[in-house]
Amino acid sequence: MRVDHTSVPRLAGAAPPAVDPSGRSYAVIAVGAAARPVAGRWLAELASRADRPPVWSARVDRLDGTVLAAFEERLRAATVGWRLMLAGPEADVMRLRARAVRAGAVPAEIREHATEADRRRIHCAHCRAITEAEVGVGGTVECRGCGLTLRCQRHFSRRLAAYLGVEAS
Repeated sequence: MRVDHTSVPRLAGAAPPAVDPSGRSYAVIAVGAAARPVAGRWLAELASRADRPPVWSARVDRLDGTVLAAFEERLRAATVGWRLMLAGPEADVMRLRARAVRAGAVPAEIREHATEADRRRIHCAHCRAITEAEVGVGGTVECRGCGLTLRCQRHFSRRLAAYLGVEAS
């Protein structure tokens, strides 16, 4: 079956986006070892600018409460001209992106690059729990909330940063 339109992100495998030159301040987050070189290039480009914009950066092995709290602080402090640059596993990048949009960021202010897309967040259509697992689109996973076997659908919610999971038949 050929799919021409899908909500599934196509971040992995693409070249990292360029730094948005119109930004007045930046937040750069790299999650995982594979994201560090990408963030390093972005940071080097920002450091070489004549106007030397303010930059907050975090290079972490994984998302945890400390990283998310620091990110939430950055979101509260963001002003007009702020740009967000994210690199790391698709599940983490899209989770951070969703938080930024909920906090008021405009998608045009966000640049993202996925270093891999093996781990996905699956939103259960039955109990609404989110299960993280290494599963491909079309694959199955057990819901951590209700225990149903869910099929990972070709539908991605940017608001939830998760794929739709429905009971596998």
